[in-house]
Formats: sequence, structure tokens, C-alpha cells
Amino acid sequence: MSSTCELATGMDQIQFWRALQTRINQDRIPFSGSLALTHRCNLYCVHCYAREMNPSSPELSRDHWLRIIDDIKDAGCLHLLLTGGEPLLHRDFKRIYTYAKQNGFLVTVFSNGTRVDAAILDLFSELPPYQVEISVYGASSAVHERVTGVPGSFEQTRRGIEQLLAKGIRLRLKSVLMTLNHGEFPAMEEWAASLGVRFRFDAAIFPAISGDRSPLELRVAPERAVELEMSKTERMRSWHEFLDQFRGHKTSQNLYDCGSGINTFHVDPHGWLYPCLMVRHTRYSLLSGNFRDGWANAFNAFRQTVAPAGMPCSNCDQKLLCGYCPGFFLLENGSETIPSPYICKIGKLRSEKLYPDKQKGNS
Repeated sequence: MSSTCELATGMDQIQFWRALQTRINQDRIPFSGSLALTHRCNLYCVHCYAREMNPSSPELSRDHWLRIIDDIKDAGCLHLLLTGGEPLLHRDFKRIYTYAKQNGFLVTVFSNGTRVDAAILDLFSELPPYQVEISVYGASSAVHERVTGVPGSFEQTRRGIEQLLAKGIRLRLKSVLMTLNHGEFPAMEEWAASLGVRFRFDAAIFPAISGDRSPLELRVAPERAVELEMSKTERMRSWHEFLDQFRGHKTSQNLYDCGSGINTFHVDPHGWLYPCLMVRHTRYSLLSGNFRDGWANAFNAFRQTVAPAGMPCSNCDQKLLCGYCPGFFLLENGSETIPSPYICKIGKLRSEKLYPDKQKGNS
């Protein structure tokens, strides 16, 4: 098999990544995966998709996690996300993280930042993560804590961020845009810029995996979401670069037109292997089987499911812009084939912002 250096010879960066992605997909290599070490969290965020996900159920032991890491390494995984709940709450987080790093994974950690302590700082200094992503929900304690439901959490998160940056840890801030905090988004972006870190956000709030639909009440109007998103030239440029990368890409007629079960996977705290976090109806127990068997056999029917005739998303020219996901559709509408009007509208508005001349030509 050719090395990635050989693949890159004579190619520009986009061509290289296309060739690499093609090979990963053709060989169905689980290149990137997420491990939810726990569903437990010390915050009670009002929008959280993982609310009421049986945090009291038995979690995988440390030895189970280490065996899974061995298995996914052998299967070709490189990028590994440690997430939760709050992953730093897991009593064996340090051992699991260390084992992943020692086995050569590029490890990202999702955290709320409140559990950063001296031991975590020493660990990340000795074995630096690929990056740590911290969730923030406001530029003030009042707004942030209205979302998290925990007094004092803003100061804890802010302190965790500052401590990580002081140690030189690669850091990124992220948020969820909602009715409770959209007024502070400019200030949140300024805060991230003052720290010299990147900031991303998402407005696509959906029901919790448990079925709780109350998070939908927190959605901001699509117009407001796209207005904030396109207020930065850098984000518009990133969108154009992304769309240029996929220009001429032939859309699959499979219902799930993404990497789920092809190059990505998700493992929950109880040992269930899923194609991705949002797909809950297809799974394989890693307690009764092993990763290689699950990856090879459990997702075949899922990956071969074809979008039904007449599904409006199939030939939509805004599919790359909206955040198309049948898993989200299932949560919101009870069906993987009924699109979310909310993200359809966001896709349309993004298109209008990114291609204003095209809109004039159609008027």
C-alpha cells in the first residue's frame, strides 16, 4: 500500500485529501471514532441531547475500554474523540487517555472545562492532546449559568480555559446558539479572539435522544442563526473552501450519505457500538463480541438503505449547506425520511448569503 507521502506527490492539498478519503472509504477503514466514557455530567444544560440517558447504568470498566482501544487501533483508527457526558468525571480517564496517546492516536477531548485540575494539566502537558474543545454558553455568568443550571459554572469553565492555555494546550471554544444566549454571541467571539483560540457554534438543536422535545423551544430563528454565522468573513471563506472541495462530487442515493459506519463510529459508556452518535437503532454489543466483527457485519443493512423515491433531499442542491442528517430527522419527526424544515431553511439562507449573484439571476 502506498504511503500518504507517495499519495501526495504531484497533488495539491485538496486532491491529496480526496485520494486519501477515497481509499479510506473504499477499504472501509474506521479512521475516526468517538468514545463516550460516561453519560454522567456535573452540569444540567437545558439543550443537551444526552439528557436522561440512564447515567446510573453500569459503565464499561477500564479494562474494557483498553481492549476496545486495542481493537480499534488494529482496525486502522487514527482520530479518537473522548467525550461524555463529561469525560473527566470518569474515574479512569487519565489511564484511558494515556493508553490512547501511547498507542499513537490523535486524541481530542470534549469537556465543559469545570473539572480541569493540576493532575489533568500535568497529564496534558506530558502527553498533549490533538486539541481540547470546551463548551461555553455565554460571555457572562448569568447567561452561561442559565443554560448550564449550575451556579459558579461560568467561573469554573473560565478558569479551566485559562489554565489549559497557560500550559500551551491546543484549545478551541464551541457553543450552541439558542434563544437564551444569542445576544451574547458577538461578545463570546470577542472573548475567543482575545484568547487567540478558534470559536465555532451550531444552531441545529434537536430533541434529546431520550425523546424529550423541550430543546426545540430553544431554537433561534433561522434568519438570526445565518446572520450570525455569516457575520464573519472567515466563516464565509471556510464555507466556500468546503464547497469548492466537494464541487463535482456525486451525491449518493443512500439514505445516510456520510461517513457513519464507513469511516466513523461511536461507542457509548455501556459498550454499544453505533455507526455514529445520532443513529441509535443500529448497534452491536462490544461486551458480547469484538470491534472487528461488529464493524465488519453490524452496519451492512444500515449502509445499504437507499433514500426513498421522492425524498426531497436526494437531489437538493443545498444538501451540503443544510446539515442533512436522517438521524436528526428521526429525532424531530419520527422518520429518517422526513426532512427538518428548520435545517432546510438554514440551508436556503446560507445559499443566499454565499451566492448572492445566483439569487439575483433567479429573481
